[in-house]
Parts: sequence; structure tokens; C-alpha cells
Amino acid sequence: MHKIAIYNNKGGVGKSTIAVHLADALRRIDLKILLVDLDSQNDCSLFLGLNEEPQNTFFNLIDYRYPADLTECITEIRENLDLLTNKNYELIEKDLHRATRIDNFLDKALKDAEDVYDYVIIDCSPSRSILNSAILFYVDSIIVPTQLEIASIRGFSDIYNYLNELEISTDKIKLVVPNMFDGRTKEAQDNLEELKSIFDENILTEPINRRTKITEASKMGETIFEYDTDTQLEQFYSLVERVVKLG
Repeated sequence: MHKIAIYNNKGGVGKSTIAVHLADALRRIDLKILLVDLDSQNDCSLFLGLNEEPQNTFFNLIDYRYPADLTECITEIRENLDLLTNKNYELIEKDLHRATRIDNFLDKALKDAEDVYDYVIIDCSPSRSILNSAILFYVDSIIVPTQLEIASIRGFSDIYNYLNELEISTDKIKLVVPNMFDGRTKEAQDNLEELKSIFDENILTEPINRRTKITEASKMGETIFEYDTDTQLEQFYSLVERVVKLG
């Protein structure tokens, strides 16, 4: 089972969109996926059309008083794709502050996923937090979506500093995904070249273009694969190929 965090400490870069589309694409090649929505905004649930909040969520899974089983907390949202939502984000953080160790916290919480899923994909909040720290300890790979604007590019130093402070190898950053690329603007083109000067081709993926259809699909609770099969999807498929090669 390969464990992936979709993380950036800057909001608005399309983390949840990448997480949802990556999960949906992987399940379409007959892989079993657990998508864990640990962004405080719960956008994965919205983007996949989950209209009713499940009775049990991630909080129930880690509740030290009455812990629920993983099977009681997941929602089968698509064939081969299960969703683990969250609520009571502040209480999750509070419980983590009680934990003796955070470096193996999620190994214990998600131990029952190990023999069931091929991939666990975690959508993170855009922040430094104790929950994000636990996630970054847990995962095998970190995928960083970024907008092609100078503030996002300069923010990469904060991500690397965060990992160094946690004494987590920065080699966990496996892919950087330029997202919402508008090739018509010189700023986007220049910033893409800047990224290419920072990251080699083994880390930097092809940019994913800004498309109105993707936004429309998310509002409808669908992925672009479901909403508009005429939209060119090569960029997402290219990302999936890169992820599969990670292991």
C-alpha cells in the first residue's frame, strides 16, 4: 500500500481537486483507493457529491474513548474508491496533542487499511499543524500542487523548512504539480520556467491547464472523467502514470 499526501502550506492551489481526480483515475485502472479528507474545508466530499455527512468520520476512528473501526467510518463513494471524511477538526488536533508520539499515530489509526487498499491518498489542510505533521510522518510520498505565481513558488522554502524541522527527509517530496496553468499569460510561462530551474524532470510534472469544465464538474459533485469525456485529459493521465511509477 502506497501512502500519499497532497500538501501545500498555501491555500488555493487546487489540492483537493488534484486529490479527487488522482483517486478517481487510479480506481479506474482497477486499483483500490482510500481517499482521506483531512482538509478542514472537506472539499473532497463536496467534489465527489457526498451530500450527507456520514455518521462516523476520522474523528470517530481516533476517538480514544470510543474508537470506531475503519469499516464503520468509510463511505464507498465510487467503485474501488472509499472516502474517509472528517469533522470536529479542532478536536482531532486536541486529541493529537494528547498523543505520546505523532510519528506513528496514523500508522495505528489506519492499520486496517494496509491489506485492503493499493493507495491511501490524504488531502491536507494548507497549514503547519500537528495533524499535518502526523500525516507527513505517515506517508511514503508527498505531492505538492502549486499555482504558477511567484508567491506559491517562493513558498516552497517553507515546505522544505517544515520537513527539516520535523526531521523528515525532503526526499519524500516526489512530485510537484504546476496546477491551473494559463499558457496565454507571460507570468505563467515565466513562472513555469522558474519551477523548471528549481526542480528536475523527475519531480516536476507537466502542468495541468486551467479549465472551466473542471470547476463545473466539482460543483456538480463529479470528476472531469465523469462530467465531460470530451475534455482533453492527457495531463491527468500523465500525472497518474507518474504516481504509479512511485510504487
